[in-house]
Amino acid sequence: MIKFIEAVLILSGMIIGVGMFGIPFSFVRAGFWLGALELAVLTGLMVLFHLLYARIILVTPVPHRLPGYVEFHLGRRAEILAVLSSFFGIIGSLLAYILIGSVFLHNIFQSFWAGSSEMFWAIAITLSSALATLFSSKKEALIDSALSAALILFLGYVVFILFPRVETANFSGMNFGEAFLPYGVLLFALAGGAAIPNVVTILGKDMKKVGLAILVGTLIPAIIYFLFAFTVVGSVGSGVSEEAIDSLKTVLSGNMVILLSLIGFLSVYDSYIILNSNAQALLKLDFRFGQKIAWLLATLVPFALYAMGLQNFILIIGASGAIAVGIEAGLIMAVYERVRQKQGRVATPASYLWKAPVFLMVTAGVLYELYRIYVN
Repeated sequence: MIKFIEAVLILSGMIIGVGMFGIPFSFVRAGFWLGALELAVLTGLMVLFHLLYARIILVTPVPHRLPGYVEFHLGRRAEILAVLSSFFGIIGSLLAYILIGSVFLHNIFQSFWAGSSEMFWAIAITLSSALATLFSSKKEALIDSALSAALILFLGYVVFILFPRVETANFSGMNFGEAFLPYGVLLFALAGGAAIPNVVTILGKDMKKVGLAILVGTLIPAIIYFLFAFTVVGSVGSGVSEEAIDSLKTVLSGNMVILLSLIGFLSVYDSYIILNSNAQALLKLDFRFGQKIAWLLATLVPFALYAMGLQNFILIIGASGAIAVGIEAGLIMAVYERVRQKQGRVATPASYLWKAPVFLMVTAGVLYELYRIYVN
């Protein structure tokens, strides 16, 4: 039971992150209940992708990361696509962390320091993380889990405070013109594939336990996301800001917003450092860059994009979710089919009843986000 709980917490801790703060805004734009329906559907799909990935790990004789599994089963060309999508997703995530982290810090310091600005804090985050990633830490996962737990507990408190302020009128209306907006945001917020190898390592080859841990570990963040979006949208209405926190100033005390910003920043910053380290590893292992070049690129590319004006939080996490996570989901499906073929299993016509709609959804999401990037 202890190992099962550990596996669930690792997956939930990996999933819960900065994407959560973009969900209320995306729900308001599309219509709350339409967004909630997408949350339910995409949670189910993400459980499916996590389960397929776990099965791939269990039947592959040598452990890899996702690009390695793709190469092992589909070949070098498919691995290149996996590496590029992983790099795009990591850079997009790092950019989102810089953006939301600078907002959190500005919320904390602006009340007593006139010189505070989001650009200043973006620079501070970049420089401090550059120094931090020079030194490896074996306690990163423990610190990240502790901060994620603190964030969850405090969010529970915020939900408790906001619930009496919820007004049902704030949930009315649907905007089908923005129906796809929550799609990328939710994929970004629900993705936890990086933790699946750890879940399998902890629970071993017992697929029933692995499957149950994946189900519970993915549902917990989804429930937290729904409650957070429900109370924020219900209490603030159409005035929800892109990262949710600023808009809470109208319904929460200044000290509460500062405390929420502080806990949010600590969680974001620790995740940023871990993700920065992962980006460096990807650049060294898959792109064959040296240690120093990988360190510079992982640190400077996200900040350069921020300085160039890529500061639309919803656009960034939506594109990262729909494109990077969408491509990875498609690759997982392709690898799983190849595994089944190697095992002598033949796809039945009935199996395409779910495969075809999922594939079309993923493809449509990628194309939609590419269009949004173009027009913005």
